[in-house]
Amino acid sequence: MANSMRDDRRGRRSSSRQTRPSRQQRNSRPRNRSSRAPQSGSRRGTLTRPDTGYSLRSRRVRRESGLSNLFETILRPRVLLFVVILIIVAVVMVVGVSSCIRRKHEADNTKIEETKPKNEQDARVAAGVSASMTSKFTDALNEGESLAKIAENADQYDDDRLLQLALDEPSSRAFIAAYPKSDKSSRPYDGDIRVGEVPNLYNWDEHWGAVTYGDGPLAVTGSGPTTLAMAYMGLTGKADFSPTEIAQQASKSNYADGDSGSKGELFSKLGSTMGLTVNEYEPLADTLLTSLGDTTVIAAEVKSDTLTDDTHWVLVVNVNSDMTVTVFDPTSTAVSSRPWPAETIANASMKFFALSPAQTTSSKDKSTDTSTSSSSSSSSSNSSSSSKKSSTATS
Repeated sequence: MANSMRDDRRGRRSSSRQTRPSRQQRNSRPRNRSSRAPQSGSRRGTLTRPDTGYSLRSRRVRRESGLSNLFETILRPRVLLFVVILIIVAVVMVVGVSSCIRRKHEADNTKIEETKPKNEQDARVAAGVSASMTSKFTDALNEGESLAKIAENADQYDDDRLLQLALDEPSSRAFIAAYPKSDKSSRPYDGDIRVGEVPNLYNWDEHWGAVTYGDGPLAVTGSGPTTLAMAYMGLTGKADFSPTEIAQQASKSNYADGDSGSKGELFSKLGSTMGLTVNEYEPLADTLLTSLGDTTVIAAEVKSDTLTDDTHWVLVVNVNSDMTVTVFDPTSTAVSSRPWPAETIANASMKFFALSPAQTTSSKDKSTDTSTSSSSSSSSSNSSSSSKKSSTATS
């Protein structure tokens, strides 16, 4: 019986193999089932899926670029914090390295400066420079620092003429830089004074420059008082009349007026009260060449746009060997530092006042007086002898 059951199984397998198509037959069948025309009333050609109990829903797949993914990753709090920390560390490292390099560089420069020879007169100037040249550099450096200070505090000046003076005259900058905080007072002149040596003074001198004269400080209005003070000091050898005292007397007498800042009466009247002989002349070149001498100087009122831009007073002090004249201009170092032709000064002037000591008599006057006295004594002796002769004859 067992054998019969085996035979039945083998028969079934062989029959199933015979009925199942071969692989070649399956491949040879046409795959395009849609080309077959469906028969009417038949559901052949339609594929159906068995119901599994699950429903499939369509889902739209969003494809994003890698850059947006990167941004999203960076913007995450932890990642962002990590990036910030990295940046801070990098900046600290860069600053630390640069500061170390800078300190080392400064230390090297300090060592070089310590070993480098210094100028004992002014450390700002290189060693080995002569004393005179160092002094010039010192003055220029100080003037530059003063000008920077003036520019920084320019809004503290109530007179723009002071600012213009600082630009035009480097030697005035130290005085003008200190002017806003000064007490606007003066102090006695303490320079060396000798008879026959006229001092070259300027309006902005710290001894008197801040004193009020006319419509502003004497530093920009005081050419008249400064000119008369130079003449007085040089002719008398005394300093009791400085620009400060002369300015005060001129203000009381109403001489502080006019385009030049002072009237001519400052010299003709106030000069006379100071013990000076004053004579007014026409502004001619011959007057300069013949009147100037050891005991005579000439104050000249010069016009604007000649020696300088403004009308002011100057003092002509002597005639040079080449027939030029020396001019002391209290408003300009440039004018005072060079000789001038007599005709140039005469053509630029409106008035001349010759100043000399009242006690001094010129040599010509002395010789005239001597000859006059000798001739009068001689005539008196002749007349006495004639009278003697006539009396003898009468006897």
